[in-house]
Amino acid sequence: MAPTASALLLGILLLVPAPAGAAEDLSMGSAVLQMAWALAVVVGLILIIYALARRRFGPAVLRGGAISIVELRHIMPKTSLALVEVRGRELLLGVSAGNITLLADLSGQPRPGGETPDFEQVLQEKS
Repeated sequence: MAPTASALLLGILLLVPAPAGAAEDLSMGSAVLQMAWALAVVVGLILIIYALARRRFGPAVLRGGAISIVELRHIMPKTSLALVEVRGRELLLGVSAGNITLLADLSGQPRPGGETPDFEQVLQEKS
């Protein structure tokens, strides 16, 4: 099991040496090195948290793929509607906890003026 962010932060803070007291006289060089070390630790923590967040909450669809999610609308806690484009076809999908259902194939419907359909308009037309 991976350590939590707070446990990781606590472990790193325990490794960083604290100044012994006001009586210790630090030279300018050692103060700069200590500041650089602290900055490196903070930047490292930020990069680790960013990588973990991106892996967990990042986009599920890679750019340039055949499938793209145009819009996702949550209806209830485990139920949502997804407007998906697959190889030029637009599909309206119902997504629930254990099931995905095709609600409508919207690719064959021409729009006046050639405009892309708005998600609200599609929902109103289908209901």
